[in-house]
Amino acid sequence: MVQISQGVEAGSVLDQGSGNAVLLLHGTAPGTTAEANFHRMLPALEGYRVLAPDLLGFGASPKPLDVDYGPKLWADQAWALLDDRQIETVSIIGNSAGARVALEMTTRSPSRINSLTLLSTRVLPSLGPTTVQRLLRAYTPSRTGMAELIRECFVTDTEQVTEEVVEARYRSSAAPGAHEAMQRIFAGMGSWGVDLKALANIRKPILVLHGRDDRIVPEENSVALAMAVPHADVHLLANTGHWLQLERANLVNSLIVNFLSGVYARERSNTESNWSKK
Repeated sequence: MVQISQGVEAGSVLDQGSGNAVLLLHGTAPGTTAEANFHRMLPALEGYRVLAPDLLGFGASPKPLDVDYGPKLWADQAWALLDDRQIETVSIIGNSAGARVALEMTTRSPSRINSLTLLSTRVLPSLGPTTVQRLLRAYTPSRTGMAELIRECFVTDTEQVTEEVVEARYRSSAAPGAHEAMQRIFAGMGSWGVDLKALANIRKPILVLHGRDDRIVPEENSVALAMAVPHADVHLLANTGHWLQLERANLVNSLIVNFLSGVYARERSNTESNWSKK
């Protein structure tokens, strides 16, 4: 079993800025990295301390083949990172499987979570395998294959399928051990079930975002999620696919920044009110 602390120390974490901590958790697809998922969001989060790890199995992180990949393992990794950096509370922005990790972290240690922003989150059983699921699982590293994945699975705006994006994602998917780890991740996804009734116990402010033309995770997942938790707002973005944080970066960033500002404004107000009562 890989020691999570070693994974955290493997040079796989972007840690920048100062202020209230925000943890960014990317999804799980061939070629995924924290930088690839969130590079258009990072400038908008100026004023926060932002931590964005490559989850185990991806990017610059270790890619062991003797572990059970999934939300529990990645939650272990995330908490180890926060503990290592002595960060007690955090707001989490999770994309796709990263949102599932955020929910796992919240159910495990709710007192340490300030808020959740959940993008393209699957909470309902898949009716697959769908065409895009077959395409994802059949991928073997190649530039042509990566261009097809991005075009057919992730975006509605084909201008996102640039040579630079394809090359970066391909290189990451072709790194030593990456394809083997990805196949192990795909093999275990069937065990990542969500108990919607249990989510009703989450009493944190939650922002739910989803593209209405998401071919990987249908938008009804986010509607079901928002209905299951008591303090969630949901936004469905028209003409937008799975990569909403890239396709609709300006809108997504604005919604997230406004949400976080409100979360911490309320926190400051509550703190000041508590002090005035002493």
